[in-house]
Amino acid sequence: MVLRTYARFSRHGRPIHLPLFLALGLFFGGVAALPAADSNDSALPEAFQPSDLLWEITLGTHQYTLPRIDAGQVFIGINDLTLRHPAVKRTGGGVLMCLDQATGQTIWQLPVPRYMDGVKPPYHFDQWKCGICSRPALEGKRLYLVSPRGEILCVDRYGQGDGNDGPFLDELAYLGVPADADYKLTPADGDIIWRYDMIAELDVVPHDVCGNTVLLHGDYVYASTSNGQDDVHETVPRSLAPSLIALDKKTGRLAAVDGEKIGARMFHGHWSSPVAAEVDGRAMILFGGGDGVLYAFEPAGPSKQGDPVQTLTRIWQYDCNPADYRQRDGQPIPYSKWSSKSPDGPSEIIATPVIHKGRAYVSIGQSPVHGPGRGALSCVDLATGGRVWESRLVDRTLSDALIHDGLLYICDFSGHIDCFNADTGEHLWRHEMEAGAWCCSPVVVDGKVYVSNEQNVLWVLKAGPRKEVISRCRLRSMGITPIVHDRIMYLPTQRRLFAIKLPAEPATR
Repeated sequence: MVLRTYARFSRHGRPIHLPLFLALGLFFGGVAALPAADSNDSALPEAFQPSDLLWEITLGTHQYTLPRIDAGQVFIGINDLTLRHPAVKRTGGGVLMCLDQATGQTIWQLPVPRYMDGVKPPYHFDQWKCGICSRPALEGKRLYLVSPRGEILCVDRYGQGDGNDGPFLDELAYLGVPADADYKLTPADGDIIWRYDMIAELDVVPHDVCGNTVLLHGDYVYASTSNGQDDVHETVPRSLAPSLIALDKKTGRLAAVDGEKIGARMFHGHWSSPVAAEVDGRAMILFGGGDGVLYAFEPAGPSKQGDPVQTLTRIWQYDCNPADYRQRDGQPIPYSKWSSKSPDGPSEIIATPVIHKGRAYVSIGQSPVHGPGRGALSCVDLATGGRVWESRLVDRTLSDALIHDGLLYICDFSGHIDCFNADTGEHLWRHEMEAGAWCCSPVVVDGKVYVSNEQNVLWVLKAGPRKEVISRCRLRSMGITPIVHDRIMYLPTQRRLFAIKLPAEPATR
């Protein structure tokens, strides 16, 4: 029989997995491609034509990353609840998949077993079976990502197909294959080049998920450590541990850390991804902190083996929480929690800062189990770290802003998608999506804005200064942010990935 699990949140904010026996027969496959033309099992949304479906594949049961597409390959992280491997068992961990761009067929896979010691206090992460929550970054033949078990991994884009590249050579032990098992690595297996264990090396305590995408800049890989609260949500056990690190991208050697001690002011956890920017010829690394502050750092300087670990130099910082979100009548306003939900109080930064024309656009938000509440969208001058404009119309959000043709689109957990003038902050329109959005950011394709909500509804609106709804349709599982590459839309949901051929690009006058 087919056994699929659908995550629902209890009143305590913990997932309840409800098994649904959907059909007779046996299926517990990995990533399997469905033919576009002949399948009666297609879950293609009604917003697209069946004739435009190139392929459709089944993923895991939870999927929160965006695919990375390059040179005929698609890289995507999922969980391992549908893992099929001759020697590796499912552990509730993740899988990095490499797919053929033309067909969706699996080229290789790298299971990432769950960090089993993480079930012990004060650790509280990788327990929700979210799998890999980091979009792979790509440079040459190397992929870089944050694993669900608190590591930075450097992976060969060709897997074991071009041999086992070192210095890391112990993939069998990493995968949990018993030493006496009669199994050897094949071209269908992934290849780890190096790994950096943040838990062992930095003594961090990740919280909920290790969910940020690394930044490749110069000679370094920048990543958040995912440090956060303990298992009972009372303290940050490693409050002085670094929040942002830089590793040598060739070797995985630790080169630099931030010195901001953000953990001492942190609300919940670190999930925002670092980004690079340049203003007036000056490069900087931006990082949204778990204290609700946007930090700008100088990039790490030259470093070689044996040099001391650098401390990143802060250029400026900007508090993305308005002062009256933090205090009222001279008293701190409590942070909302799963056990005491409140629309009031400050929030951390979970969205990734968006860089546009010398400015950074960033919003604040919280875990969806904390409920909706007051948020803020800030536009910050990169040269000075000063505020250009701010809008409190945007409630708590995990979604990234999108800027297209001078307009900014953003959705929030209260169920709005808003459109602003990106330069002035003028609010142009709002659309009520009937449910909150938290694992999808808006995208614009051919003059249309696509965005999904947590009730599995895909909205399509006309891009522009006036609101116009084009369509709404239901997905079989929650939609993730689409990616467009070579006139193909890759639309991920929590359970499927669609490759949809787009019409020829409209001619420009």
